[in-house]
Amino acid sequence: MIANKSIPIICLALGQVLTGYGQNSGHSPKVPLASDFVSSPLRNSIELELNASTTEVWALIGKLERMPEYSSGLKKVDAKYNGSGYCEGFICTFLPMEEGMPETTHTEIMKWYQPNVGLASMAEEPNPLGLKNSLGFLVLKSEGTKTILQWSQYFDAYSEESLKMNIEGFRLALNEDIANNLIQKFGGRILENYAQQL
Repeated sequence: MIANKSIPIICLALGQVLTGYGQNSGHSPKVPLASDFVSSPLRNSIELELNASTTEVWALIGKLERMPEYSSGLKKVDAKYNGSGYCEGFICTFLPMEEGMPETTHTEIMKWYQPNVGLASMAEEPNPLGLKNSLGFLVLKSEGTKTILQWSQYFDAYSEESLKMNIEGFRLALNEDIANNLIQKFGGRILENYAQQL
């Protein structure tokens, strides 16, 4: 399978997640670590400084069904929320890689979701991307009128070929497409941009 420009996102998160990320307040909300969910290594990540408040950024990022607005390879995202507004999971439908090819769907299960702070989701297994122990981890940190967004992808794969394909897929989707689209939307700059070299 050739990497599609939006290959999985969230499927969404970011390395070096620190306790204390979140809104400015008397006490910072607790943010989990990637190792609380998976043992797989960090493969791709971005850190952006966006010219908007965490509330403004979360209004886009925290509504998973809005992901096609900043990820050009997605056709749609169906998100499921409970009565408290907590996202429990979502299904990404990717645009066909070539005309005449079928659409691909990918399911993510939410493991952590805290408004204006962040989210973490794991890919359902088995999945068409060949991912194992896959975690998308996104954290927001308020810095005055700006927001630091960290988004990282941790995963293993069923084969070396699949591993390389997904690292390249996330490089195109997260490190290029999503990073640039969020900066275009809110203004700002890239602070860090990492894709593992194999």
